[in-house]
Amino acid sequence: MAEADFAADAEHSAERKSDRVTIGERYVIEMTHALPELAGCPACVAHDTLSAHSGVIALAPDAFHPVRPNAQKMARIRSPHLLTVHALDEATGSVWLICDAPPGPALTENSNWSEAAVLERVIEPIAAALHTYKESGFTHRAIRPDNVFDPGGRFSVRLGPGLATPPAIFQPDRFEALSSVVCAPATRGNGTIADDVFSLGALAAWLLGGGKPYGSEQPGALTEERMAKGSFTVLAGHLSLSPDVMSLLAAMLSDDPSARPAPRDLLNAADRKGFVARRQVVASMPVQLGPVRVRTARELAWHATRYQTEFTGLFRRGVVERWLSHELGLTQVASRLSVIAKEGAVSADSSLSPYSMMEIIAVLDPFLPMFWDGLWFWPDAIGTLAVAAASEASAFPVDPATAIVAITQGGKLARFAQLSGVEGQVAACQQVQLATRQATIEGPSDVIRLAYLLNPYQACLSSRCVEKRFSTAWALLQWLNAGENVDKPGVSGLLDPYMMTFLFACSHRNGLIEYFDDIAARDNSPWASDLRILAKLQHLYATGPLSGIARQLLPHLSPSLKQWRSRTMRTRRGEDLATAADTGDLIKMFELLNDIKALAKDREAWLAAKREARTLELQQASLTPQSTDVPPKLRAEMFRVATAFGAVTAIASLCLEIVL
Repeated sequence: MAEADFAADAEHSAERKSDRVTIGERYVIEMTHALPELAGCPACVAHDTLSAHSGVIALAPDAFHPVRPNAQKMARIRSPHLLTVHALDEATGSVWLICDAPPGPALTENSNWSEAAVLERVIEPIAAALHTYKESGFTHRAIRPDNVFDPGGRFSVRLGPGLATPPAIFQPDRFEALSSVVCAPATRGNGTIADDVFSLGALAAWLLGGGKPYGSEQPGALTEERMAKGSFTVLAGHLSLSPDVMSLLAAMLSDDPSARPAPRDLLNAADRKGFVARRQVVASMPVQLGPVRVRTARELAWHATRYQTEFTGLFRRGVVERWLSHELGLTQVASRLSVIAKEGAVSADSSLSPYSMMEIIAVLDPFLPMFWDGLWFWPDAIGTLAVAAASEASAFPVDPATAIVAITQGGKLARFAQLSGVEGQVAACQQVQLATRQATIEGPSDVIRLAYLLNPYQACLSSRCVEKRFSTAWALLQWLNAGENVDKPGVSGLLDPYMMTFLFACSHRNGLIEYFDDIAARDNSPWASDLRILAKLQHLYATGPLSGIARQLLPHLSPSLKQWRSRTMRTRRGEDLATAADTGDLIKMFELLNDIKALAKDREAWLAAKREARTLELQQASLTPQSTDVPPKLRAEMFRVATAFGAVTAIASLCLEIVL
C-alpha cells in the first residue's frame, strides 16, 4: 500500500504543473476554466476523451468542505434522475470528481410550477433516486433548489450529487428537518432517508409557493415558530392546495421522522391518495419556561437548552415530570427523568451538569441530536466539526475542540446512542470512539486528528498549502521536496501541526502505523522533530531520495551537532550530514544525529577527560609554595651580577647590528 500511495509518475508530476490534468486515463480537466459551483463545490470544464457526446464537468472539493467519507461507494449509485458521478480520483494528489453536466438550469431559475408538475416531475423522480440511495444504505442530504436541475418540457428533473460536500452543510434552514436545523451546518451529519424525504417535501412546498427567494433568511429565523406550530404549518400551511397534495406535504413535513412516508411510498405520489400525517401530542395547559409557554415535549427540550436556569428550577421541583405525565400522558418519560433527578444530577451550584442535560434532552425527544454544553450535534458529524473548528470563519457557542474532548470521554457517546431513537447512532458513536483511541486524543490540540481519521479524503488543512487540496501523503511530500514550503515569520520547522497530523493519518490509513504515538516525535528542536518524522516516512513509504527536504533541513540541524563533545567528532559528523543531505537520505541524516552508541562513547571520553583534568587540578592545589631564605649580602651580589651580564649582552647586540 505504501508503494501505491507514492505511485506518482513523471507524467502526473508534469501535469500538475500545467493547466490540464488527466484522470482515469480519459477525463481531461481544464483547471483554469472555472464554472459556476455545483452542489456547493467549485467546478471546472472537463472533457471525456472517449465520448465526444458526453457532457461532463469536474468538481474540486476544497479542503474545508471535503467529499463525504464514503464517497467512493456513493459514486456507484445510478439513477436516471440523478447526475451520475463517473469518477472519483486522487491520481494528481488531490480529489477530483467527474460528473454529468446539469441538463438545464437549477430550480432557483424556474418558479412556475403546478401541482401536477411538482408531483410528476419533482417528487416522483427524486423519490426514485432516494429509494436507490436507501437500498444502498446511504443518504443524499443536499436536496435544495440550487441542486435540482430542470431539463424543461415534460422531462423529470435531475438531482445533483450529494457526496461532493459534507452532508447538509449548505442546506438552507427551510429545507432541513428540525432535528437538523437546531445544529450548526457543520454538525448535521449523515441523517436518515427520512431527512431527505423532509427536504423533498420542503422543496415541493417552496415550488408550489412560487419559489420565492430565501437567501435573505437568517439561520434560525423560523426555528422557534416551527417548534411551536410545526414545520408543515410554517412552511406550507399558508398555501392554497388540493386536499390530497396538502395531506401529502403534511406527511412529508412531519416533525416526527417515523411518520414521514418512505421513498417507495412516493414513487406514485400523483396517483396515491390518503396520506395521513400523525398529529403531535399537544398539552392543553402549557408550562411556563422563562418567557415562553411550552406545549410539546420537543418544544420543552429545545427551550430547556435556551433557558437552563429556569428549566433547572422546574426540574428540581418536579414540575417537569408532573406536566409530562398529566398533560401529555408521557408517564414513562416522566419516570426516566425522575431517575436522573435521584442520581444527583444537580451540582453544588444548583445547575444541571452537561451530562445530565444531555440525558434529559435525549429522554424528552429521542429524535433530537446530542446536546452538550451549548452545542447541538450528531456524533457522525464530529469529524466535520473538527474541520470547521480549524476554519477561522467558524463560530460556535463553545470551543468545539474542548467540547469534543469532553464528549469522547467517560462513555458519553455510548449513553447518547443508548437513548437516541435514530437508527445508526450506535455504529456512529462506536466509530468515533475507535478513532479517538487511534488518534490518542488527550487535549483540544489533538482533536484535528479526528478530521483526517474519520474522512480518508480530508485534504491537508495547513495554511501553507490548503489551497493545493493535497489529499495524499506523496503529494504533500513532493511539494515539500520541491522547496515550495516558504518559511513564514513566526513559524519554525518544516512541518506545521496540520501537516504532521495529515501525514500521520495517511500512514495510519495505509496500515503503516496503528496509533499516532507510533510515529510522533519529541525532540527539543522542531527541525530535529521534522527530521525524525520525515525519516520515518521515507522508510515506511520507501519514497527514495528527498534531496529538497534534506537541503531545507540541513542548515537548521547545527544545534543537534552540539550534543557531540568532541570537536573532531562534530566536524566529521557535520561533513557526513552534508553528504547525506546531498543524496536526499533522511534516514542516514537521522542516524548520524541519533547514533546512540557513538554518543555514549563520545560522552564517556568527555567524562574521562573531565576526570583527568580534575585530578591535575587537585594535584596542583596540593603543592605548597616554598620560599628560600637568601641573606641580604648574597641577594645584592646576585643583583649586581645580573646587571653586569645584561649590560654586556646589550653591547654585544649593538656591535652585531653595526657589523651586519
